[in-house]
Parts: sequence; structure tokens; C-alpha cells
Amino acid sequence: MSAAPLRGLLTRGLSASLIFGVAYTIAPVGAPSRAVAQVSGDLCLSAEPPPGSAAPQRLRFGITPLAAGSAGGIQAQPKPENPGVAQAELSRLRPGRRQLVLHLNRMFMSDGETGVRRYAALVDGYAAAGFDSELQVRYHPAVEQEGDMAAWTGYVRTAVRILGKRPSVKALTITNEVNFPVSPNTSDGSFTGALQAIVTGVVAARHELDRIGRPDVELGFSFAWRWLPTSDADFWRQLGALGTPEFGRALDYVGLQIYPGLVWPPVSPAASAGDDTVEALTLLRDCYMPQAGLGRSVDLWVTENGYATNLGRTEAEQDLALKSTLDAVYRYSGTLGVTDYRWFNLRDNNSTGTDLFAAVGLLRDDYFEKPAFATYRSYIERIGTDRPPIRRCGRRIATVLGTGGRDLLRGSKGPDVIATGPGRDRVRGGRAADRICSGAGRDIVRGGLGSDIVNGGPGRDKLIGGPGADRIRGGPGRDRCPGGRARDRIRGCGS
Repeated sequence: MSAAPLRGLLTRGLSASLIFGVAYTIAPVGAPSRAVAQVSGDLCLSAEPPPGSAAPQRLRFGITPLAAGSAGGIQAQPKPENPGVAQAELSRLRPGRRQLVLHLNRMFMSDGETGVRRYAALVDGYAAAGFDSELQVRYHPAVEQEGDMAAWTGYVRTAVRILGKRPSVKALTITNEVNFPVSPNTSDGSFTGALQAIVTGVVAARHELDRIGRPDVELGFSFAWRWLPTSDADFWRQLGALGTPEFGRALDYVGLQIYPGLVWPPVSPAASAGDDTVEALTLLRDCYMPQAGLGRSVDLWVTENGYATNLGRTEAEQDLALKSTLDAVYRYSGTLGVTDYRWFNLRDNNSTGTDLFAAVGLLRDDYFEKPAFATYRSYIERIGTDRPPIRRCGRRIATVLGTGGRDLLRGSKGPDVIATGPGRDRVRGGRAADRICSGAGRDIVRGGLGSDIVNGGPGRDKLIGGPGADRIRGGPGRDRCPGGRARDRIRGCGS
């Protein structure tokens, strides 16, 4: 069956579970069952959980606060929204000290800069309430833009320039589900040039982030679990052929988007949701990603995961599936390198609707909390990451931060704001005019190529100017400022 008739089936509202069942009947017959993830070049059909090789690690949790996209080509209208109630529920969902990142979906290239600025306003509103954001930068071109990589590069740079200036933006997922070619409303795989758009977009985004001094913003792309075995394998092989060393250096994560019992596998008891998710993560890590030359330096995220409460499924089953999934993801997080998990989404579009994604929320469409709401909150409390402290250098929020250990921090091409931690750090500025603030340790700070502002901290620091006309100011720790150039302005240093 070709993609065209399948696209028509989805557009008319046929269950994706049925479509996937049909699709898999045309896969090669007699494919062997493997106890481990299959080797490079294979179809990556099944895997047993890997032996635990690392302790579990806390997960950075998140949720999609906006309406879900409707499967197919047309967006169904959700029930009327109440932004004030939604904001209150987001605040209830996040335990006091824990982090909850907001995953903002459906920012389309076809909407241009106007669309980007609309999302920037959303980011600002969420930041005022104390939430960080990460955004999908969708390819989804207008007809005249399809396949035009110059237009796509320009759009990505515009999105990064506008959004990257906001310190609450922590990550950008470039394109969405390029391997999934049958639902243009929710996925980018139906459009010409989508695979190249991953590579081109990630590289363009990294260049722009470096230029504006935001090397801390993480970049990734998402993968839908799953489509046809042959085309999924081809996706990773072709990505490996298109990918460049620059793309590999720019990429921080691959995002798994998985809906057991709703998409794939088409039938999955709630108690098996965790096993299904870990199998997918194992196959991504050990079978698919190596085919594209992506190794352990690239993190795994679960960028979308959800369980429906319509179409014969219950709220109790949703709650059980969520528990099963989070227990399993956390158990293998260290072994598989999983750092982030996002639930999709906050509120049902329509609790009695028939679309695949109409009722995957933690809230009903009247904002009544389902049992899974309290469950998700409890896991955020138990195994979630803390909110990172906001640290300033002068009046600006630092975007390159030291830890409690002995760090080596380097500026980028853009105007960085760098703040060291309490350890004995070494810092070198980048190419532009950086602002560097030393922490409590005995740091060694060297200016970069630009005209930097360097401030000493409580420790006895060594502050060294770079080639530019730097402004160096010693702190209370009897700092040394050797080798100042004639153009440098130095104050408060012991020598």
C-alpha cells in the first residue's frame, strides 16, 4: 500500500492503529526474532531490555500545554479554552522546587515570522509564571516553500534570533516526525525535502545560537514510533548519508514520540506500556541511531508520550500506562542515556471526540483532573530535576554556567554571559564581547577576542585580558590581573 492511500485513510479519520496493523502485514515475512537490538543495516524490529550498566538518573519532565494536533491533514477545533485555568493547573502540576518544561508544538514555517512572534509571546507569558520552554520548529512549508532549503534556513535563523534571546527557551526540536509521511497536520514527513530539513535546520540553528550567544540551547529532532519497518530503517540510513560532521557536533538529542496502544503497537495493555517504551528506546539507541552515525554523545529524550481516554479506553488505564512508562524509563535512564520526558498533553481537545489525539490530556476538556494528573505530579516530585537557579552577571541572566566542580568554560561566537560556580574554574571568552563573572572558587579567567567585561568573585582569581579592549574589575578576593594591555581598563586588582 502506498503512502497516498494511507494519507487519505488518515484524513478520513481511520484509526492509526488499524493503519499500522495493515502496514505491518506487508513487512517481510519471517523476520527473525532477536533477543537484543539488531545490528546496523537490519530493520530494528525487536529488542530485549539491555542489562543495567548505569544507575538511573533524574529526568527533566515537561508537558505540552497547547492543543493537540489532529491526525491527518486538517485540524479539528478543540473545545473552548480557558488560559487562566490552564495556567493554574500547570502551577498545580509542578511541585515547588522541581522543573517542568513546556513543550510548545505546531510552530509552522508556513506561518513565517508572524507565527514565531506569536510563540514568543507565549514563551514570555509562561516565563512570567516561572516556566521554561522548548519549542518545535516545524518544517511544514507553504506550497511555494516546499523543498526550498534557502527559505527553510532563513526561517530557522529568524526563529532562533527571536526565541533565542529569551533566557527561558532551553531547547529547539527541529522538524517533527519526518519519518511519518501520512499526517501533514502533525508531522513533516509528507513534505518534499523534509529529511534534508533536519540536517540543514540543525546546522543553521546552531550557527545562529552561537552568533547570539546562546550555545546552551539544546537542539534535536524527533522520530515517530513507528511507520513501516523498511522506511524507518531507510530514514536513518539516509540521514547518515546526508549528515555532516558539523551536524553531528550541533545535535544534542533525538526525541522519541511514542503512543503505545494508540499508534504503535496498535494493541498494548496498559501494564505493558513501559516495556513497549523501553524497547523503542533500546532500538533507537543500539540499532537505529548507529545507522546514522549518532553515538552516545547524543542524548535520548521522550519528546511525546501519551495515552488516550476515549475510543473505549479508560482513565484508570491511562493512569496505569503512565506509571508503567515512567517506572521503566527511569529504570533504564542511565543505561540508555535518557535525560528528558514530555507528556502529551495538558488538556483534552475534546473528551468525547473520535480523533486519535482528542483525549490524551491529564485534564478533561472541562479542566477536571484525571487520576493521571496526580500521578504525573508525584513522579515529578520523586524523580524529577530541580529548577536551575537563575544566575546573573551584572544585570544579564547567565547562559553559560559553571557547576559545583572544576569546570572548563568557553565562550562561543556570540556575546556570551558566563558565570562560574563555586569550584576552581578555568574560563576563556569567545569571539564577541562577553560578560564573565567569577564565582566563589579561585578561577582563572581569560578574555576572548572581543571587548569583554570581566568581574572577579569572592575567591582569589586570576583575571587576564584578551586581544580586545577589556574592562576588568577585581572582586573582594584580592584578585590578580597580570598582563593587562594598554587598551584594557583594570580596577580593584592586587597586581
